[in-house]
Parts: sequence; structure tokens; C-alpha cells
Amino acid sequence: MNARKAIKQSLLTTLPIIFVAVAVPFIAIFIPVLMPETETVGTWFQRSGAIVVALAVWVEIKNNAISGYIYPSGLSTSQFAELKESYGLYFNIIKWSGFVLAICGTVIWGYGDIPFK
Repeated sequence: MNARKAIKQSLLTTLPIIFVAVAVPFIAIFIPVLMPETETVGTWFQRSGAIVVALAVWVEIKNNAISGYIYPSGLSTSQFAELKESYGLYFNIIKWSGFVLAICGTVIWGYGDIPFK
């Protein structure tokens, strides 16, 4: 079934994106090797929030691409119920991870320099 393959591929490729999104702020704070000389750690950390938001949007786009398989609109068949049973939990975990990353990234992006002042 092509739906299973698409779902698996999408879910598996979002995991590294989530891990990178979580790691970016920590890298900005603890490994400031890429930080320009004119930046402070606070502003560099604040800028990392923009990357987190961009990665969260990417996760959401990938998740939305498969949502029709797991939560179809209108009439559905037993195949869709089977897909929801098999992948619904993982889909929801990734969906909420993208949401939380977007919120955290936005807060970091807006206010990330304040703790360093």
C-alpha cells in the first residue's frame, strides 16, 4: 500500500528535523563557534529561535501531507481505520512536537536575549 510507505517515510524523516530543531538553541549557547565577532551569546541564542520556527514549520508541512491518510474527511474505509490505528499516535506526537517547537522557537526568537542581560 502506497499510503503506508508515504506515512512511514514522512514520520521517519520528521524525526531528524525535530532533533535538529531541539539542538539548535543548545548549539547556539554552548558551541558559539559559528557566532560572528559582533554578536553576543544572547543575540546569537535569540537568532536560533528563527531556525527553530523554520524547522517546526517544515515538520508541520510534512505532517499535513499525510494527515489525509490518517484522518480522512468524508467517508472512509477500513484501510483508513487501520492506518489511524497503526500510525495515529506517532502522527499526533509529531504534530504536537511541531506545535511546541513553533511556540518555543517564537519565544526564543522574541525574548531569547533577555536572560543574558
